[in-house]
Amino acid sequence: MNIRYRTLPALCALLLLPQAAVGQEAVRRVSLARALEAFAENSLALRIARSEAAEVAGIARQSRVWFNPSLSVRRDDLDRNGDEYWEENLLLSQPLEWPGRTAARHRAATHTIEASAARFRGDSMRLAFDVREAWALAWFAEAAERTARQAAAVIREVAEDAEIRLEEGDISAYETRRLRLARVRAEQDVAEAELRARDARRRLAALTFPGTGIEEVGPSTGLEGLPPLVTRDDALGALLERPDLEAAGRDLDAAQAELAVARSRWMPDPTVSLGYRRQEGGFEGLSLGLDLPLPLFDRGAGTRQASDARSAAAAHRLDLRRRLAENDLLTTSDRYASSRARLETAADGLSADAEALLASAMAAYGEDEMSLLELLDAANAFRGARLSALSMRSAAWIDYWDLLRAMGRAPEREP
Repeated sequence: MNIRYRTLPALCALLLLPQAAVGQEAVRRVSLARALEAFAENSLALRIARSEAAEVAGIARQSRVWFNPSLSVRRDDLDRNGDEYWEENLLLSQPLEWPGRTAARHRAATHTIEASAARFRGDSMRLAFDVREAWALAWFAEAAERTARQAAAVIREVAEDAEIRLEEGDISAYETRRLRLARVRAEQDVAEAELRARDARRRLAALTFPGTGIEEVGPSTGLEGLPPLVTRDDALGALLERPDLEAAGRDLDAAQAELAVARSRWMPDPTVSLGYRRQEGGFEGLSLGLDLPLPLFDRGAGTRQASDARSAAAAHRLDLRRRLAENDLLTTSDRYASSRARLETAADGLSADAEALLASAMAAYGEDEMSLLELLDAANAFRGARLSALSMRSAAWIDYWDLLRAMGRAPEREP
């Protein structure tokens, strides 16, 4: 047999070593912790969420301020048949509010501010999960590209050997054509895997370094180990920690406080005034006034009706949000338990078996104990098994982070 065939086991050993994907010289490498730091510094979506929360808080603070007093100065000059008369008035007016209404307005504003803060925490956790997911998907895409290149390199060598053996009459034209088609397909798989990896790195760059001119960002470390165990009871026990539930509860409290304000509107707010008057002839003195609108035509019935409906809607929204949160926790908990179990029981063994399978197939082929088509099947099996193992690992970590998002928590450590 041609000595060329017997070099394949050495080639297999070389291919199974970790390799960098082609064309990654310009990729910026970051750890997950650094990616999250860059996200916190540069994310436009996070800035928008923060600004929206600040806007709501500002409007709420404005709604609980005291009414401004008013100061008026007036001078009247009168003249009749040459007799002059003047009068000067200085008037300070202060609108007042009934104490219960003031307290209700303050409660409504406080609950609204707390709701906006909770909503921002929820947005931050959701956006941070997007970064973690993008980082893990970029890791998976790059690892999948390396696997595709490794399998394609073996298939390419096998196809080249087939051409030589066809000339020597050792194999049939059918086997050679079959290997040619496999080589073309393997090269296409490499090209598609490279595009997916570049797309994943661009998505990570858009989340972490937007507008900085960094085209691609990739992970500097890998996803190793097993994510921490989180039981269903632990997940459901964190239901009240979810920021969206807290925000919905604060919205209900604010709506009820606004309803209390609306119900007190039947009694109009008075205005107290204190003035000083001085007239020609030496007359001067203080004046006191009380302005109390009469609720004859407007008693705020429409405002009370709207506030009552808003309060009822807030209560229903809280109930709906609680049910959705329970379903979210159950779904993410079940998904994580399943993906973690697959990672723990199958991923490492699957990856090791795939490498051992290809190595033994290459060795058997080098000893003339395996045909080219059997070696081709081994290369395809290696690629499929490695991709499955990589997918299990990335899916388990993504599901873990998604479960923590549903629980309203952040991971204790980042890979």
